[in-house]
Amino acid sequence: MLSDLLVMVDRRAQAVNLREKTIINERHAVRMLEPVLSLGVRAASVSDIWVRYADRCIDDGLAASTVRQRIDCVAAVVAWVIHADIKFKPAAPGSLGRMLDAMRTAARAIGKRIKRYKALSKPARVSVDEYAAVVHEIESLREPYRSTVRMMLCFGLRASETLSLSSKSLISSGRLFIPDRVTKNHSDLLLPIPIKYIPLIEQWLSVIGESEIKYNTLVTTISRAGIKWRCHDMRKLFRTCAAIRGEDYLATELILNHAVKDVPSVYLQTPPYSAMRKALTNSIEEYLQVK
Repeated sequence: MLSDLLVMVDRRAQAVNLREKTIINERHAVRMLEPVLSLGVRAASVSDIWVRYADRCIDDGLAASTVRQRIDCVAAVVAWVIHADIKFKPAAPGSLGRMLDAMRTAARAIGKRIKRYKALSKPARVSVDEYAAVVHEIESLREPYRSTVRMMLCFGLRASETLSLSSKSLISSGRLFIPDRVTKNHSDLLLPIPIKYIPLIEQWLSVIGESEIKYNTLVTTISRAGIKWRCHDMRKLFRTCAAIRGEDYLATELILNHAVKDVPSVYLQTPPYSAMRKALTNSIEEYLQVK
């Protein structure tokens, strides 16, 4: 069965267009699990056999996460063979299904042995009380980094979204457009710009667009300036300030391009652009007042 599974790995790689690294991992996983696979389909359909072999590997010094990952790799190949309805000489589809269930059951059991650590909360490095100090630090940066961080704070943008901006991002309808290829959730972002601030935003966008700013360079510039906050803290600060001002919740979440819970997109045919524009107006005005 070992050689047949290796053939299936190669066929799956061609059909699904897998990365070279993934192919290597799957081939290695098949060879590593040879002691179980060589016992035949009937034995490989018993989850306890997989667990006992995994325990032996772990006792020999292999990490539980590695063992589970190897079993998951082989399970992925077997699942593909079943779903693609490919004739597999060593076993009938029903036997393959039982073998797949046994591997998945064993993988879950092994997963309980993996050391897990509580996720640490990641509060912002600056509080809303330090807003004025943050603005002054932004203004102390040299261009084009100053305009870049201004956009992050005033619009709640992610660093990757901001670095993709240029003069062309401001479309004729007076809205800022960020395509889905650069947003985290792969969804287009369209923000209504307050009319009176369009010339100012055009100026900031022009500065950003004329310079090919790299993320690492931006982070390094902020760090070397002796500033304790980082790019994503501007997004958190924008959200906190909006909440304090009492901005519309849905409008703020749409500005941040978050997935809004309990509101499927099919029910949100027209975003509340007026509320979004109001929130952005207040954000820009608050920044300019402190500046």
